[in-house]
Amino acid sequence: MLFEISLAILILVLGLQIIRRFGGLFGIKNFNLRYIFIISILIIFGMLFYQSYQQYQIWSQNGPSKFLLPPYQNINYFAFYVFMRFFVSYLISLVAAIVFLIVAKVLNKKYEERFFEPEEFWLGALAIFLVGYPGWLFYLVFVVLLYSLIHIFSLLISRFSSSRISLYWLWIPTAIFVIIIGKWLQTLSLWSLLKL
Repeated sequence: MLFEISLAILILVLGLQIIRRFGGLFGIKNFNLRYIFIISILIIFGMLFYQSYQQYQIWSQNGPSKFLLPPYQNINYFAFYVFMRFFVSYLISLVAAIVFLIVAKVLNKKYEERFFEPEEFWLGALAIFLVGYPGWLFYLVFVVLLYSLIHIFSLLISRFSSSRISLYWLWIPTAIFVIIIGKWLQTLSLWSLLKL
């Protein structure tokens, strides 16, 4: 379910980017990515709490597993289980997204807005958060590889004159790609090593 929600949010943002780019069709000329980022956090964590509630209900109605819940056991076992099973992946990706947001803003300011357009911070942070952990590690590798390929191709076409290439249109499509191939990535031994 979280897979579909993350994918839907990213597709919505990509759609809004495209609409804004092509003249503000449908009256959408501006949207605030910071609010979309915050709303996405609330939606994902709301779903995680709902999944935890569902897990509690399943355990409470099952013979052997009901003994892992109160009054037979302290609630700590269940809390630790849902934290590790559901929450930890998105908490790690949220921390990574916030670190990315801060570092990108600081570096961009230090180097006179050379690296990112103003909205790119939020696009990158949103993508990192929604891809989850360890998916965001693969996501960053794909972003760097794709950007490098585009940059090399651009250098070859423009006869080695360097020009800044924006990542604006790369953040969200790459995140969508990583989420879509996520099932395949999960079969890799590297994924298993990184997974908590």
